[in-house]
Amino acid sequence: MSIASSSNSSTSSTCTCSDIDIASDEEVSSSAGTGNETSSPQEGDPPNRKKVVHRQLSNCSSKYDKEHKGYLNKYEQLARSLDSKNRGSIDPETVINLLKTQDLLKKRQWVLLLGNIIQWLPLIIGAAYTFIKFTERQYQQNVGGKILTSMDYIREGVVSSEEIQSLWELSEGNAYPLTDQQRQDYLRDGFVVLPNFLTRDESQALDKVVTHNLNEMAFPDLLTKCSRKFHGEYYHSSVTHKFWQQPRISDMLSTLALEGDVPYMVTSEILEMPSGAPCIPQWHWDFLTFPQNFNASFTTGTQIWWSSEEVDSNVGGGLAFLPGSHKWANSVDEGADLHPCFAMNLFEKMSTECTQLLDREMAVPKLSPTDIVVFSRFTLHRSVARNPSVPFKSPTGRRGYTLRVGSARSIFKQDTMQCFPSHPSSQFGRQLKQGQRYDSVIDPETGLHHSQAIYRPMNEQDSEECLIRDGKGARSMSTTTFLHYSAQSIIRQKIKWKLAKSVEDVVNTVAQRKLLDISCKAVPTPDV
Repeated sequence: MSIASSSNSSTSSTCTCSDIDIASDEEVSSSAGTGNETSSPQEGDPPNRKKVVHRQLSNCSSKYDKEHKGYLNKYEQLARSLDSKNRGSIDPETVINLLKTQDLLKKRQWVLLLGNIIQWLPLIIGAAYTFIKFTERQYQQNVGGKILTSMDYIREGVVSSEEIQSLWELSEGNAYPLTDQQRQDYLRDGFVVLPNFLTRDESQALDKVVTHNLNEMAFPDLLTKCSRKFHGEYYHSSVTHKFWQQPRISDMLSTLALEGDVPYMVTSEILEMPSGAPCIPQWHWDFLTFPQNFNASFTTGTQIWWSSEEVDSNVGGGLAFLPGSHKWANSVDEGADLHPCFAMNLFEKMSTECTQLLDREMAVPKLSPTDIVVFSRFTLHRSVARNPSVPFKSPTGRRGYTLRVGSARSIFKQDTMQCFPSHPSSQFGRQLKQGQRYDSVIDPETGLHHSQAIYRPMNEQDSEECLIRDGKGARSMSTTTFLHYSAQSIIRQKIKWKLAKSVEDVVNTVAQRKLLDISCKAVPTPDV
């Protein structure tokens, strides 16, 4: 008996057929339902024509063909497979079990989702907090122009008035006994340690002030492994501003590093390094972030670095320098020449050979909190990891305090690298303009340095009253300027460099050759 007649003679709601035909949409041709099981080759057909099988649905299966197509799609087939008793319908027990299984799967999905949320929640909260804190502190500094005064430190119990006075007059105003050997060491190596530059009491007072500045105004560092960072620090503290402006420091820098020129404060920063990881483990030159011409003598810019804790080559935690590398970046000075290991691009990794050379030849000076190290803006250096067996005494880590200094003859350049935003000071009013000398911001009425100029001569100590009166306006920008500056930073560093570099790396990796070169390069901009 044919399937068709079987189907017609059946009047019961229960399917009695044992042969279950479930024709899929791939098996059905336009002649489905004719009752033919196979189609024979027709005259004129190619000899290799494939047979097309046509099958009719059984009485049970046809009840799942809701659109009367003559075949079952994949969902209808799944429903038909649940009809194990061939009734043409699914019994309640099967439906209930199916719903229970579905409910169990949903619960498992929610449990997995909750587990993922719990797993990623600390990272999400940490990232949100970092972003909010970074933005809040940047706005506080650049728009609010906040300045911490001596009265703030005294009122908060950070230091006494006597301690502040001692910082403003180091060693009771006595000059540092600089030797000819120290001068020769600096010219030869590009760095030199000056022991006992501070007394023990002065170093302790300085650490209290620096720590308070971090607590009040530091933001999470998004570019390095430092736990906290405060860039442009002396712009916002009258105590540290005046600390740097005194003969003991000014005369030393002029004689040691600047060929007798007047030193000008450019910026200062505090980096807090945890015991677990070095802040900046990569070798780098700071001249790439100095707002002045690149192709100039190493005697046009220098730096002072002070550590809140003892550091050396054994316990680590300090800085490593490469002797003589201050003459690697250009050929301006006598004996200077562009070195094969010089990386013009700040983001470019050094070759293995160069890294091995630097690590082999590096010097890690011993420093105590009473010492300082002076090094050229062209001297290669990096952070050194702390020995795990000798963690820092401070639970938050070692504080490194840096002052960047330019000579009076330095030429201001607001964009030092293509991928970096303009120097923040270029966004403030009444400051240096592109191509001007550091000593050119003069008040036409008095003939003296303008009271609102950020780059201050270090051989003149400003009054705190002047800093408070004129400082806020000189160290702040409008909200519109801040938003524009922030957008510039994001576009240059995150999109034109990081995002473009990621795309570039993926394409070149797949192509196994340098097919794409679209990322911004952190190379010096042309001198002005």
